[in-house]
Amino acid sequence: MNLYHNDCLLTGGYIYKLKMFFYYTPLALLSILFVFTHFIFAQNTDSILQIETCLSTNGAYADGVFQTAVLVKLKDPWHINSATPADEFSIATQLRFPESDQYEITDIHYPPHIMKTFAFSDEALAVYEGEIVIVVTGKLSSNAAGSVQLKGALFYQGCNDQVCLPPQETGFTLAIPVLADTESVSFQHESYFANIDTPEEAATGTFDVTDSFARKGILVTFLLIFLGGLGLNLTPCVYPLIPITVSYFGGQTAGKSGKRLLLAIVYVLGIAIVNSLLGTLAALSGGLLGSFMTNPIVLLAIAGILVALSLSMFGVYEFRVPSFLMNLGGGSRTGYVGALMMGLTMGIVAAPCIGPFVIGLLTYVASTGNPFMGFSMFFTLSLGLGLPFIFLAFFSSKIDSLPRSGEWMVGVRIIFGLILVGMALYFVHPLITEKIYGILFPLYVIGSGTYLLLFNKSGESARGFAFFKKIVAIVAIILGTWRIKPESAPAEKMAWQPYQFDVYESAVNSGKPVIIDFYADWCIPCKEMDKITFTDPAVVRLSEQFHLLKVDLTSAASPEVIRLKDRFNIKGVPSILFIDKNGREIESLRTLGFEKAELFLDKMNKTLSRNPGGI
Repeated sequence: MNLYHNDCLLTGGYIYKLKMFFYYTPLALLSILFVFTHFIFAQNTDSILQIETCLSTNGAYADGVFQTAVLVKLKDPWHINSATPADEFSIATQLRFPESDQYEITDIHYPPHIMKTFAFSDEALAVYEGEIVIVVTGKLSSNAAGSVQLKGALFYQGCNDQVCLPPQETGFTLAIPVLADTESVSFQHESYFANIDTPEEAATGTFDVTDSFARKGILVTFLLIFLGGLGLNLTPCVYPLIPITVSYFGGQTAGKSGKRLLLAIVYVLGIAIVNSLLGTLAALSGGLLGSFMTNPIVLLAIAGILVALSLSMFGVYEFRVPSFLMNLGGGSRTGYVGALMMGLTMGIVAAPCIGPFVIGLLTYVASTGNPFMGFSMFFTLSLGLGLPFIFLAFFSSKIDSLPRSGEWMVGVRIIFGLILVGMALYFVHPLITEKIYGILFPLYVIGSGTYLLLFNKSGESARGFAFFKKIVAIVAIILGTWRIKPESAPAEKMAWQPYQFDVYESAVNSGKPVIIDFYADWCIPCKEMDKITFTDPAVVRLSEQFHLLKVDLTSAASPEVIRLKDRFNIKGVPSILFIDKNGREIESLRTLGFEKAELFLDKMNKTLSRNPGGI
């Protein structure tokens, strides 16, 4: 598309005079023509567009995210090529930013182009016309103060229907006020950013509570928090609550439907109270939500409660709370106090479920230092998390309304009791070695299936239940055998190194990209990453181009690890960081929670292709 129609620039009587001049002084003519043509092109290039810039807010905090709109206004009939041209010969439009110690550009969002046919091309070309808005997301450095000058340039080639000008760069600057901690953020120019993710979401995928309050108000923000809690039911560490809830409520008689529903609500309130307290404390203290799970006393206490409940299911004794609490709880062994205590215990189970949404709340509460607001947010989040369990508990307890045959109900209780013992083993997992647990748990599953199939005769008189029990037993034996079978060949694994300060410094200074995995033994998504994503052959092969460091946050960390955790503002595990060749984290690629191999591979490739000199 580099077409230069020089003859269209010279018209009228100038042609005759210049011909006479050319006849006598050809060398001088060529020199003047070159200068004249360059001058005309330069004038046209500067006049075909104007650039304006504006911030989405009145400023940004040091170490905070900012968002800028770059408005490019093209004059008719000029256009510039798309940032993603449809053909290989067109010169792509790009925003370019030099490297700076004051800020880092994390994302550039170009608008969609239009397809248009021109006189010089038979095929439609991808171009921008009129006014376009390019949104830039970045992050200020932690030592930014006063005002930061954002400097950039638009690289483009301008064309009309007949001629294309030489490629050109037009520079621009924008002052970004650095806000003090006591100053509040206010939003402006919202029409330019309406269809773009908020800065925090674009950079890290976390939920920006401040932005939501400012844009949507308190009611909508709390509704979004509630929906976020509902989404947490898809995270792996919530799964243990499902069999526990079914076992606890399915093995009891709750009386009337109204009472069943109230018991289920009280159970979920217990989960919400514990989650809210722990979440608020974690945010205010800067600790990891769920780190208390490393305490052996806590793990053994949970396992003990589950075993005690299972013994009650087996008929060893009738579990009863003290009489004065029984009166408060409705005079039943499964009254409101019992349901609340069970919910309080199960709140600990759900606590390690850390994802981008929860990290957004942790960050906000830590920044405000307001325990009441923090508790309210985590309580709303926990209610969203617990909503499905209200229905699960209610319908599990309705099992007593089904036709009974004496022994049939005994068989149901035994199945639930076996589930509870299995969950108790699950919770003591961090206290025993992986090798022993890998044998013990499958053997228990196989033994439970064998017991139900061969030795337990309860409910045999009910054909339907007898068939169901046999299916459960056979499935348990198959699953246990599958888990205990030796692997045919050990899977390839990524070559992780334990974090040490000197190893980290050497890796960062090597000019090779680095991946840092913050994990803990009690973290279920961490184990899934190790077992599924980090053993994927494509991931393993590509990981050879990285330095790989694992940071263990299972228990009391060393001062070096604590400094590293604070430096990168780690709120939960797993948190996986991608460090480019310049030793800077690419925050937009940070992984929070389990991620499939395909997505992880994409982030690895983006890290390798990162331009050390800027975007």
